[in-house]
Amino acid sequence: MVTQNGLVRIVEQVAAEQVAGSMLRVMVGDETYLFEAGSEMTHGKKPFPLTPEQIKALQNTTFGHGHGDHILRTLELIAKGFNGKFYSTHQTAAIAKIQFREEASGPFIHNKMVAGKTFQYGPKKGQPLPKQPFEFRSEDVNAAMAMFASLDGQEPGFPYETDIEIGDGVTIKFYEAGHIPGAAQTMYKISKGGKKINVLFAYDLGRTDYKILGHPVADIPLVKFPTTDFDEQIDYIVIEATYGNRIHRPLQESLTALTEAAREAEKNKGVLVIPAFSIMRTQMLWNFLFELEQKGQLPDDMIFYSSSPMADQVARIMLSHKEDFNRQAMAEFQSANDNPFYFPKLVHQKTGKETAETIAELMGKTPIGVIASSGMCDMGRIIPILEQTISDPRNVVLLTGYCAPGTRADMMKKGQPKIPFTDQEVELKAKVMEMGGLSGHADCVEMLAHLNHLFNNGRNPPKGIYIKHGDKAACWALRDEIIKAGYSPDIVHVMQKGEEYQLN
Repeated sequence: MVTQNGLVRIVEQVAAEQVAGSMLRVMVGDETYLFEAGSEMTHGKKPFPLTPEQIKALQNTTFGHGHGDHILRTLELIAKGFNGKFYSTHQTAAIAKIQFREEASGPFIHNKMVAGKTFQYGPKKGQPLPKQPFEFRSEDVNAAMAMFASLDGQEPGFPYETDIEIGDGVTIKFYEAGHIPGAAQTMYKISKGGKKINVLFAYDLGRTDYKILGHPVADIPLVKFPTTDFDEQIDYIVIEATYGNRIHRPLQESLTALTEAAREAEKNKGVLVIPAFSIMRTQMLWNFLFELEQKGQLPDDMIFYSSSPMADQVARIMLSHKEDFNRQAMAEFQSANDNPFYFPKLVHQKTGKETAETIAELMGKTPIGVIASSGMCDMGRIIPILEQTISDPRNVVLLTGYCAPGTRADMMKKGQPKIPFTDQEVELKAKVMEMGGLSGHADCVEMLAHLNHLFNNGRNPPKGIYIKHGDKAACWALRDEIIKAGYSPDIVHVMQKGEEYQLN
């Protein structure tokens, strides 16, 4: 990238040597662009990582996709003075609207839940449960959505592979990333002072179609595989190391774990509780259940209840952009009543009360499955469901992904005897099982394959590979593997928080 002195600077403000909180500044001459405004997804909000002066200097903001660790500090960014435009794909803009609404309504839901309740254990026993302050309101969400630029002045966002001018000599283009609906590898194309340079932001990158390596990949028809055919030369690339030191388990092992968990719940006519993130993970599970039912591999008398309004909203966004499905999914969705999102064994429930009543009525009479968010069990509708079910040994909890240390999912995974909730501790007697291999992130082998497809097909090698979005060990492990693959150590960098990197 080229500035007035022949350089562009990039700075990762948060997600360097850690997974969450993507917020990267791109400085081109006197102009600064922000790539995402993500939350660190930790208990308690940390100080905003940009100064008022840095926020004032921002021209525009680009979003790679709609997960919270990439967009959830957007309302705060606006409140602190940002007044530029937002650029994303159509689907990312639609998902962002859902996320912003959830952020604004969260305190209302929490305060309603804790009203009149007190702590039932610990040093605060007997004290009222604390309420949350209202930080944002619906008008803030509306203001944020009005800042999304569009191609036609109507639907916010842009289609893939469309040149979008966002500043003087700065053009971007979105390419399929295969992570979640609307996720994009984003190319920044800079042309200043007679010089041109391109930087590709290739994170979060989805599972890759590199079966030639003999490495099993998730066959997920709901998103396409990441693009490897770019029109432009790639001078620099910024990548992730979320799974930089790990290799995913084969998908078949995951499907086997799902069927085994269903059979385990069937034995005692119990409840199979499946915590799952609302964006992509829940839709994947619907798809897998649909496939297993087609093959006759689910218990005949078992119905699965999906209790996630956000997941239903995301599904509608996905169905409005079927052009991003692969051929298999397009064929399956020809039927309105028998497809991966809507089929007889899957019941969508609108309220938590409805789900609680279903569990109370059917537990011990017939096996049922319940899918609800969130995957780490620290927020969302899954919390009251777990409170209702984990003390009964007839029930099964199936964990579907990474469990961050200290989360309820992590506690259950480790077999902690009692699990703390907002106002009480509940004894864990339900059986806890795991279903791995569902990550939407490329692992170490897949990331290397992506780089090789980009640069071992006649392209010039990159001038720089910048690694972020992974814990410290994963970042450095991925760097070692990239160097072993033949890339010069001089061009492979693990980004450090707040450090400026100049790109010639």
